[in-house]
Amino acid sequence: MRRPKRLETWLISVVTCLSLLLCALFGGISYQILSRSITEQLGAKALGLAHAVATRGDVITSLEKGISSPQLLAAIEGIRLASKADFIVVGDTHKHRIVHPDPNKIGKMMEGGDSQAALQGEAYISEAQGSLGRSIRGKVPVYGEQGHIIGLVSVGFLSQSVGVLIDKRIPEIIITVLGVLWMGVLVAFWMGRQVREMLFGLQPAEIGRLFVEQDAILNTVRMGVVALDADGRIRKLNQRAREILALSPTCQPNDLMLSDLLPQHADFLLTNQNKTIRGFELFANEQWLVMSRVPFQVRDQNDGLLLTMRPADEIERLSQQLAKVQEFAEMLRVQTHDYSNKLHTLGALLQLKAYDKAVEFIGQESQGWQAQIHLLLSQIHEPTIAGLLLGKYHKAKELNIEFQISPDSQLSDVQDAIMLERMVSIMGNLIDNAIEAVQRANNHKPRRVVVTLDETTSNLIFDVEDSGDGISKTEYSTIFDPDYSSKQGAQHGVGMYIVNTYLCACHGSLEFADSDLGGARFSVYIPTKPLPEVGTV
Repeated sequence: MRRPKRLETWLISVVTCLSLLLCALFGGISYQILSRSITEQLGAKALGLAHAVATRGDVITSLEKGISSPQLLAAIEGIRLASKADFIVVGDTHKHRIVHPDPNKIGKMMEGGDSQAALQGEAYISEAQGSLGRSIRGKVPVYGEQGHIIGLVSVGFLSQSVGVLIDKRIPEIIITVLGVLWMGVLVAFWMGRQVREMLFGLQPAEIGRLFVEQDAILNTVRMGVVALDADGRIRKLNQRAREILALSPTCQPNDLMLSDLLPQHADFLLTNQNKTIRGFELFANEQWLVMSRVPFQVRDQNDGLLLTMRPADEIERLSQQLAKVQEFAEMLRVQTHDYSNKLHTLGALLQLKAYDKAVEFIGQESQGWQAQIHLLLSQIHEPTIAGLLLGKYHKAKELNIEFQISPDSQLSDVQDAIMLERMVSIMGNLIDNAIEAVQRANNHKPRRVVVTLDETTSNLIFDVEDSGDGISKTEYSTIFDPDYSSKQGAQHGVGMYIVNTYLCACHGSLEFADSDLGGARFSVYIPTKPLPEVGTV
């Protein structure tokens, strides 16, 4: 298979050939312009010199007498040599020469056939074949003392002399042409390097292959993919994204803005574009979408965003299973770490033969654990919620935070799978925020997080309160903004926004108050009877 020519090689060849063509045209045109310019200059010089000779008194006297003289011939020859003209001829009204560089031609008829107009009073430049050869001539009439035309003066430069002058200027043209050609080659090399850097070192064939591969990959994945620039203009989307967003096949991406596809969420998605947000839900096109937003850079500059989306019902079961596995793994990790320390302590007590202390230590540890297990089994009948609370219990315990489930808590099975998933997300975010608030607290209060669950005939209710530093009313008014965060990191700043999104979807509500523990208290109310989905956040 023939190897494709490299872009820089092709570009250098094209620019070099173009430079050669332009240089050839430039050289030819320059030669023509130079030839014409020299010819015009010599013609003007000949005409001016002819005027000067025609006004000389000795020339007028000789023409009136009809004879020449050695003095006149010497004077005219001196003028010819000084002006570097090839000939100066003076003739009478019958075109007989009385002055000529060749004495043998004096008295003979002037040649060329271009003298009659001068005898009629015209001064002009002509080109004709004379006795000395082809030449450029300036011809003017000579007027006598009575004002009558008594002869003419012809001053000329032979074509050979013109060619010599032009040939002397040809090296300048050649040097200029070679300089332009050399500059063209240098520019070609520079352009080749610049283009290669702009294309990240890729060749046209490689770019074409990447484009085909990209289209194949994008249209193969079962996830909608939308690429947009920093201003929210759609740059590319795959077939799956068209299906999810119900776009017509003829719709061109470059004609769309993100606000056209997701009008209610465009501001959120275009806020803080340097942050990566994964796995959040939005309601659009009459369905819930699980989305991720990832910024991408070109040459270390933020150039846009990549959105991925998938209908929530496609991954609901998988996400629930994955969440359970992750929580179970987290619980095992915490328990392993916690019990490893306790086993070391218990082993040391047994080695010291402090059997009573060992028994007491086992009883203390077992009491707190059994109390939580008993409460979860007896009052929290929803396994997913119970697993969530148990995982958060171990997470708080690892951080030396007392995590308490109120003894008054109760919760029956949640039949609606979508509502259950949203409840898990809402509770998980609120509990995580409470644990982190206690971690950041600068007070000396006991480190506690208390969760209370309850249900009525119309609502599911749960409270989360902590002993942190609390939240001011001003801060509370901004915690639902998509870019609000009291923490650092690309994933922070969307937790409460997602909580609010899910609450709106469930027609739920969130209340805020100061906690008796000293921190904040959040109370969530979710209707037990499902209502139609809403698309606003």
